Amino acid sequence: MQRTMTLLLAGLLLGAAALLAGCADDGGSSQSPASPSSTGSSVEAPLTDLQVSIRADGAVESAHYRLVCDGDAPLPESQHPNAAKACELVQATPALLASPKPGVNDACTMQYGGPAVGVVSGTLDGRVVNREFNVRDGCGISDWDAAVPLLVEMPSLQ
Repeated sequence: MQRTMTLLLAGLLLGAAALLAGCADDGGSSQSPASPSSTGSSVEAPLTDLQVSIRADGAVESAHYRLVCDGDAPLPESQHPNAAKACELVQATPALLASPKPGVNDACTMQYGGPAVGVVSGTLDGRVVNREFNVRDGCGISDWDAAVPLLVEMPSLQ
């Protein structure tokens, strides 16, 4: 019994030591700024870089936009017809791009808005985004409506 306890304690101590070693400082000064990349580029990546793909028929891409923002301001590389409002929207309501949690008991009307699908992917404030919008029921229609500045327009209800 004594030997088992000793072995258990030794194992725990070794595990703790391994964990602490993984957290050790790499020797760099925490007060010095990060060095620029080896490519020499001092340009930082934008905080928001999103691709918006619309499939009006649910299958074939009918529109594609790129939205690049610094905060709520669009950057010149944006290829979005409503970039200013779309940047304002994603900055003010980033939760809009969070994927809905499966199994959530939302009561959705059984209103069919058509086969349209909108997919938004990329990064928002350094976080990966991959959000699909559809108009298959009342909840989907409501989500799409809230994202209209980003998705450009509400698909025609069929």
